[in-house]
This record gives sequence, C-alpha cells and structure tokens, in this order.
Amino acid sequence: MKLWQKVFLTTLALLVLTTSGLSLLFLRSSQNELWQRERRRAATQQQYMASLIKTGVVSQRLQSGQICLGPDAADQAALEVMERQAPDEYLTASQLYRSGRSVSADETGLCRGSGLAGSEYTDPTLTYGQVFRREAQLFFALNAPLLLEQTDYRLICVFDVTDLDRHLQRQTTNALALSGAASLLSAAVLLVIVRALLRPLSTLSRASRHIAQGNYAERVNLGGSDELASLAQDMNRMAQAVQSRVEQLEQAADDQKAFIANMAHEMKTPLTSILGFADLLYLQKDVPVKRRMEYAGIIVEETKRMRSLSGKLMELLNVGSQNLVFTPEPLDALVAEVAAAMQPVLAGAGITLQQACEPGLTVLADRELFKSLLFNFIDNARKASPQGSTIKLLGHVQQDEAELLVRDYGQGIPEKELEKIRQPFYMVDKSRSRKAGGAGLGLALCEEIARIHGARFSIDSRVGEGTLITLRLPLAGAEPTAGEVQP
Repeated sequence: MKLWQKVFLTTLALLVLTTSGLSLLFLRSSQNELWQRERRRAATQQQYMASLIKTGVVSQRLQSGQICLGPDAADQAALEVMERQAPDEYLTASQLYRSGRSVSADETGLCRGSGLAGSEYTDPTLTYGQVFRREAQLFFALNAPLLLEQTDYRLICVFDVTDLDRHLQRQTTNALALSGAASLLSAAVLLVIVRALLRPLSTLSRASRHIAQGNYAERVNLGGSDELASLAQDMNRMAQAVQSRVEQLEQAADDQKAFIANMAHEMKTPLTSILGFADLLYLQKDVPVKRRMEYAGIIVEETKRMRSLSGKLMELLNVGSQNLVFTPEPLDALVAEVAAAMQPVLAGAGITLQQACEPGLTVLADRELFKSLLFNFIDNARKASPQGSTIKLLGHVQQDEAELLVRDYGQGIPEKELEKIRQPFYMVDKSRSRKAGGAGLGLALCEEIARIHGARFSIDSRVGEGTLITLRLPLAGAEPTAGEVQP
C-alpha cells in the first residue's frame, strides 16, 4: 500500500470516527432531551389524573357529609372519576392500587405488562417509570404514589410513545445518512488534498531512482518551507555528497594508477646511479681501493634507497601519510647526499652540479621521501639542460623557513604550460621527455611529497633562460642566523 493511500485511509478513518462520534453524542443528547420532555409530559398528565381523582373523592366525601370516607367508598369515588376519563391516543391505560391490590380493572393488560404492578414498587416517596414494547408499539408507564383519605394508593398510567419512537428512529436514520454523505464528501475532498500534498513525494521518488541508477547530478526543485521541501534539500545535499564521494573514489583510483607509475618512475634514478658506478667498477681495471670502496658504498646506499623508496611509495599509495616517519634531518646533509648520488648521472650528461647549503638548518622530514623530492627536481633540471650547462642546488633560511632553490639554465617552460606541468603524465615536450626517460610524473609526485611535509614550491621559468624552483618548508628545532646563498 502506498503512502498516500495509508495517509488517506488513516485520516479518513479518524475523520469518520470523529464525525460519527460527534453525531452520536449530538443525537444522544437530542434524544435524551426528547425523552426528558416526554417524561415531563407524562408526569403532568398523570398528576392531572391524580388531581381529578382527589377532587372526586373529596367531592364524594362532602356530599356524604362524612369527615373521612372509608376505603371502599374512596375506591368507588376514584373509580367513577377514572371511568369518566376515557383512554385516548396518549393515555392508553390507567389502574389504581391500594395495599398492593388492584382497585380498578386493567382491560388492556398494559399496566400489568409494564412490570410496575409488583409489591417492590410501593415506596410512598418514589415515582417509578418503565419503557416497554408491545408488538409494534412503544409505551411508557409511570407508577406514582397517591394519598386518598389518609390511605396510600398507587396510580399506574401507561402512555403511548410510539410516535416519539418513530421520530427518534427517523432522526437516527437521517443522522446516519447525513453522516455517511458527509463522510463520502470528506473522503473526496481529503483524497484531492492528500494527493496534492504528497505529490512532491513522487518527484522525490523519481529523483532517488535516477540517483540510484548513477545519475548523481540529479537535483530536486521543490519550493516552500515544509518538511517535503526540507527533505528535497536534504536529498540534494545527499546527492551532492554522493557525487563528491564518487568523484573522490574515481580520483583515488586514478591516484593509485599514478602512484604505481610514479613508483616505477622513481626506481629509475637509483638504478641509474647503481648502473653508473657498477660500470665504472667494471670498466676501470685499476681502481684504487679507496675509490672502489666509495663507489661500492654509493651502490649499496642507492640500493638501500631504492628498497626504502619502493616501500615508502607503496605505503603512500595505500595509507597516505599516516605511516610515514618524520624525524629531524640536517638539510645540508640531505643536499650533500643528493648531490653525490646525482653526480654520475649529471657527469654522464656533461652537466655540472653546484650545491651549497647553509649549515645548521634542520627540517622535519621522512628522509628517503624528501630525498626523492630533490632527486626529481634535479632530474627535471637535467632533462631541460643542454650539455655543458650548470645546475645549482642551494639552501638557506628565508623568513623563518628553510628555502631550497633548484636552478637550471636550460630551455625553460612556456608561461601557458606552467599551470599544467604539475598534472600527472603531462609533458611540455613529449618527444624530448621520452628520449630523456621521463614519463611526466616527477612534478606530480613532488607536489604530493611536498604536501605531506607541509611544504610548498613555486616554479619560475622563462623560455631560453631556464627554470627556478623554490621550495619552502618549516624548520625543526633552533632557527639559525639567516645567511642567504645567491643562486
């Protein structure tokens, strides 16, 4: 059963019950009022009959000249009065009792049939009433005390109230018919109102089905300030949240693919260093022990860095920055290690690396991941620099932050490309980048690593003049005296 049907039937049932209840209360009140009026009429008629009987008895006593009539004489006088009062359409029967014995005849049997002729109805202070039915007629009987010549009598009068009964039945029938007609009319009006009020639910249902089918751009436009309008706004917010979440999941899936590619990309640098120093050891037959130990040490360190870097990148791929270990690291030592590791690669390309870092600078960083950031900056500079050029890697303090500068004098980047180069897989010169072994992931990874370290970097480049990358990150520990190194 649909909601509008439930609301309609429930409201209609409540309305019918309320209307019927009020109608019954009004009908009962009206019928009680009619019955009270009928009882007053019957009591008045009976009192009139009793007054006539008393008058007849007193008249008989005066005529006989007696001080008080005897029981038999009083009975006879009362009967004469009652005989003169012939029954009519309303007062159908009457009977007089003395000491529980009938004084007058009950030709119709209505007085006995009323059930008021018993000995239990003899209290001289009470008047008893009884409604009873005989065949198709309804009667009302009254048993009232009557004092004649110092003797207690009971006068029973039976009144025909069939007309009142028929009137009450017609009234009940009319009330039920009116209530039924009012209920049908109310049902029709209520149906229109409920359908109109709940019509927005159809809109909400249709929109929710569209959203469930994947149309997350679906929105519900409902005016007003009622609960359905609020529900529509909540649904719109939910759809927006779902759409945003889906976009985030899609972006996360893309990021996972990008990180996998980044990991493969990052493996190249240490592998290149390992291959370069291994070739030196292989090609040079008479390598001094000190030089051989230095080369072997670099190979070992690069191998360790590659193993650590792969683990860190996989960790970053799965849980972001939650499991990374940040420790205070001397910036000059990091710069020196990166410069030493990149030296064979740059030398093979005929490029000179100049590095200088202000001593005493300490940053909070994940060592291998931060070194990867610097490796990427220098490797990008190498790819853009011609043979015989110079790359500078400088570090100093700038406005209470550590500032690292990577400067090359290569071909530069067009201004319109600067906003796009941080996007994964974007390459300014695709043929040159592929030739140099690039995949367009370096700067995208750099931005993620910088974000994790609370750092930021900017790129200033001019075509034909080269590129300057400025990396700023918070200092850890005591702040040294500023002494800038000029690029």
